Amino acid sequence: MTPFQALYGYLPPHLAFPVHSTTSVVSVQEYLQWGDHMLQLLKEDLLKAQDRMKFYADNSRCDRSFNVGDWVFLKLQPYRQSSVSLRNNLKLWARYYGPFEVLQKVGTVAYKLKLSIGSRIHPAFHVSQLKKKIGQHMIPSTSLPLLDTSGDFIVLHVVVLAYRESLR
Repeated sequence: MTPFQALYGYLPPHLAFPVHSTTSVVSVQEYLQWGDHMLQLLKEDLLKAQDRMKFYADNSRCDRSFNVGDWVFLKLQPYRQSSVSLRNNLKLWARYYGPFEVLQKVGTVAYKLKLSIGSRIHPAFHVSQLKKKIGQHMIPSTSLPLLDTSGDFIVLHVVVLAYRESLR
């Protein structure tokens, strides 16, 4: 069912008329010519809108490609996962992890990475989630966040600063 039919309850009018149809009634002939003219105008406007949208989408698009053996950073957003139970300042956590080595190109826009042992995520990523490592700048994070079997973050406390006992 088309959106038009769902909204109005009947099929939309058919605008694709035969181009070379002739009738003896003048008003029918004018109606067929008008319909053909309107169809051409709609097609031209649709093509203009598509070209305009493609132009603005292509302005912000950059083509990225990596070779096997390149080192890339991986972009992860843990605060968007629904299985995350730890909710304190996840937006401030590291956004890029790595660097990881590119093992293989999968398709035209995906790459397989050599992730650290014990990581529980699939090793193939879209090119938009990768950033090439250039030079010897500071490494954001060397390891991926640890997850348990339910997909929640494992929080490891480094040191206990103090403790107290409560007598009740």
